[in-house]
Amino acid sequence: YYIIPRIYNTPLHSLKLANWHFWVSTLGIVFYAIPMYWGGIAQSLMWKQFNADGTLTNPDFLQTVTQIIPMYVIRSVGGTMYLVGFLLMAWNLLKTMKKGKLIANESASAPAMSKGSEDEHSRYKHRILERKPIWFTILIFVAIFIGGVVEYVPMALVKDNIPRISGVKPYTPLELEGRDIYIREGCNTCHSQMIRPFRSETERYGEYSKAGESIYDHPFLWGSKRTGPDLAREGVKEPAQGRFWRTNAWHYDHLIDPRKVSPGSIMPAYPWLAANALDTSLTEKKIRALTKIGVEYPQGYDKQALADLKDQAAKVAKCTGAEAKADSEIIAVIAYLQRLGTDIKGQQSYAAICD
Repeated sequence: YYIIPRIYNTPLHSLKLANWHFWVSTLGIVFYAIPMYWGGIAQSLMWKQFNADGTLTNPDFLQTVTQIIPMYVIRSVGGTMYLVGFLLMAWNLLKTMKKGKLIANESASAPAMSKGSEDEHSRYKHRILERKPIWFTILIFVAIFIGGVVEYVPMALVKDNIPRISGVKPYTPLELEGRDIYIREGCNTCHSQMIRPFRSETERYGEYSKAGESIYDHPFLWGSKRTGPDLAREGVKEPAQGRFWRTNAWHYDHLIDPRKVSPGSIMPAYPWLAANALDTSLTEKKIRALTKIGVEYPQGYDKQALADLKDQAAKVAKCTGAEAKADSEIIAVIAYLQRLGTDIKGQQSYAAICD
């Protein structure tokens, strides 16, 4: 609004539209931000609410989601208002540009330096460096290099600064592919995999997360965003309050149509996972790459990886149901989900067995 009228040498097309833009966008931000705080506080209080007998008042995570759906609706209204304001601005500026003529070059001048001003600036020692940009750049690089070395080298020389957990093993090739699909589809943007050491957390999800559980995670998926429940113990047989051991068939139905098994869920459906064939063209390379950065696969395991992947996929598909195809992406995702949390409990994943 300031620069466009000047470089096109014309008044702003409509001051009234500019004012409308300001108020519509400002109210849009308000309608977006306040429900976000309100919904976050309300949901967190519901997460931590206990009954008199010590049980969770809202053991099912979905109960806390449906309660704040009106907040999502108000936020969508706020976002729409902000977008409308942006469109008003774009229209106003386009009309302004059409009305005027672009000034490609404009003469510029600066007042002459007053007598003695150069001497005034020269009193500061840093002026010596500021007048020598090449030396200044070199010295900055040296300073950053020293700081980087001090921080990085000690960590690089330590073989492992995370306590090891004997039961934690590398992902199988099928689970590894499932994890990559899980990340590709953005699942970790709504589901965290980090249970905090709070009673409300451990009652709902199970034992809190340890750093040693994630030593083979590249990248690790710890985080704080929970539009959906935490999945760090998704594959664990022993349920927390309000949880049950979810079968492969449950996960299959949940990915195809979340509302089928979780009425009121706001999770999108992922039907293409059942239709898409699993791409294993990079599986061997992934195993080799992970081995180079410290994941403890047996030497030469990359040659055996595809055979193990197909064998596990057949078992997982058999446990999932008649509709499941062993070579589909959904089988790999199910295998990964059913693996989560089982290492620390020392139990076999449901994805590999049939009850």
